[in-house]
Amino acid sequence: MNCPLCNCLTEKSFVANGKNYYRCDNCGLVYMDENDRLCADDEKKRYSFHQNSIDDEGYVSFLGRVIEPTMKYLSAGMIGLDYGCGPNPVLAQIIKGKGFECDFYDPYFFPQCDFSAKYDFIFATECFEHFFSPSHELDKICTLLNNNGTLGIMTEFLPQNTDFTDWYYKNDPTHVCFYNEKSIGYICSKYNFKELYNDKHRVIILKKL
Repeated sequence: MNCPLCNCLTEKSFVANGKNYYRCDNCGLVYMDENDRLCADDEKKRYSFHQNSIDDEGYVSFLGRVIEPTMKYLSAGMIGLDYGCGPNPVLAQIIKGKGFECDFYDPYFFPQCDFSAKYDFIFATECFEHFFSPSHELDKICTLLNNNGTLGIMTEFLPQNTDFTDWYYKNDPTHVCFYNEKSIGYICSKYNFKELYNDKHRVIILKKL
């Protein structure tokens, strides 16, 4: 298969949880065979069960892992976007509570997005692992993000030397793409980002140059 991030032909395949996966030598991405992905209806049904709420202190604290380190790169008057927000745009609500304007977009639940708009910052929390085509989504994100804009990403990185077959994060059937330091390096090079912050686990903040 061709890698959905860098489009290189990937021949290294393996099986986990009865599904076929590939590991790209060029960008490091591990991704599920497209034939093993959920159909759109089943995928949306699983997302509909998410009951995240602004009143859920645990979930708000979880989002804080990417929100708080991003705040020092934002200034008054900036406008942002919660990209891939799911059925409940909690992050957008939190950002609005901090005095910023923040729109939200999700292909299933809030598909109305003006792709001619420009944003000073974009958050993409717990959605990169769901992207069937990360390159396509990154193209859209880069179109929406102003030069010098900030992109906050939250997705659990595949640890080095981890046995993928034992890794819990792949067990969600809607998780189809998994990233590591090599993948992030490729993204920065390909899409002209500078790394501002990396917790080496789940959160990375990038600046569009």
